Amino acid sequence: MRTIQGVAIRLFKANKFIVFSSILSIAISTMLVLSMILFSFNAQDTLKNQMKQAYGEMDLSVGFNLDQSNVLTPNLVNKISDNKRINNLSKVSITHLNLNKTDTAIYTVGVENDYLAKSRYHFTKPLNKKSVAMNKGLAKALHAKIGDKILIENKKYTLVETVNDLTATGAAPDMLILNQTVVKSYIQAKDNSNAEATYLLIKAKKDVNALTLANQIKSYNKDLRIDIAEQDYGVQSNLQSLHIFIVVLSVLVLIVTSLIIISNFELLLYKMRNQFAIMRSLGASTKQISRIITIQSTVINTAGICLGFLLTFFSQRNLYSWVEKLFNIPSTPSEFNMGAAIGIAILTFIVIQLFLFVPAYRSTKVLPLKTMEKNEKLNFS
Repeated sequence: MRTIQGVAIRLFKANKFIVFSSILSIAISTMLVLSMILFSFNAQDTLKNQMKQAYGEMDLSVGFNLDQSNVLTPNLVNKISDNKRINNLSKVSITHLNLNKTDTAIYTVGVENDYLAKSRYHFTKPLNKKSVAMNKGLAKALHAKIGDKILIENKKYTLVETVNDLTATGAAPDMLILNQTVVKSYIQAKDNSNAEATYLLIKAKKDVNALTLANQIKSYNKDLRIDIAEQDYGVQSNLQSLHIFIVVLSVLVLIVTSLIIISNFELLLYKMRNQFAIMRSLGASTKQISRIITIQSTVINTAGICLGFLLTFFSQRNLYSWVEKLFNIPSTPSEFNMGAAIGIAILTFIVIQLFLFVPAYRSTKVLPLKTMEKNEKLNFS
């Protein structure tokens, strides 16, 4: 005596090759679909990370061009900060200060200790009126370490942090980061002006359109220069086209794979029709035969999906780096998006399983005598 599950698994033993080829087909298709869609997700994530690396959390930067005589006065800054569509505002002052050790004017940024400034310039330590941060390249050239005293404009500042070189942001490679109040006082003394800041980092409130907010701020002073931190339209358009292409291609891969699996599964069912006919003659119900076939299709599908998932996981972690070294092709490191991969794998399982219900349903409806007759015929069509 055997259970229905035991009979379903036992029937696999006589058809090992068909079962193995079916599992392998599902694994390959799953790997292809996962690789393509995850590549699309990683491309989007890479673009977002580049944007965050360059601009941080800000939505807008507001200021005047350097060749203009206008400055951001306290009244103008207050007027902008009072805008109800703005969630947060951070003042940034930029100048060149003399580094005594090298007797060179270094690009200097004055920032406030908020998340907008920290995300834009990638520092983490709070800066007071006696502390300074600098890029690692400059610190290496000065042989400076955390805690050392740095002489700037004949005043001593304590080095509290070194940050990565921000060449991708358009800023000068060598950079000093000071408290905004300190740099503002240098600018006001040097230019004899009441400049409150060089430019402002602005984070809009949720669901506020950046372009609408920019136009509103522009109305305060028509000479203001406003930069919107958004992805390049051409890159966005190409990435969207890539998403659509990959989705369509993935659907086609699933359809072709499902047709191959149906062919294999029908061959498997054809070889087992004698056994099904005998079981029906002994009193097995249509429901029991259907359950056997469903168990077999589910086992094949699950094994194929799991194998494809594992192949994708290890290939993204190891195979890509090996191919990169082999063919000397530069690539952006990407993380395996586990949540998205599991969701795609489940969706792939459902699609293939739906296709497998077609031959399973037809096989349960055939009578024992008809099964024996069809098994003896050669159907070349």
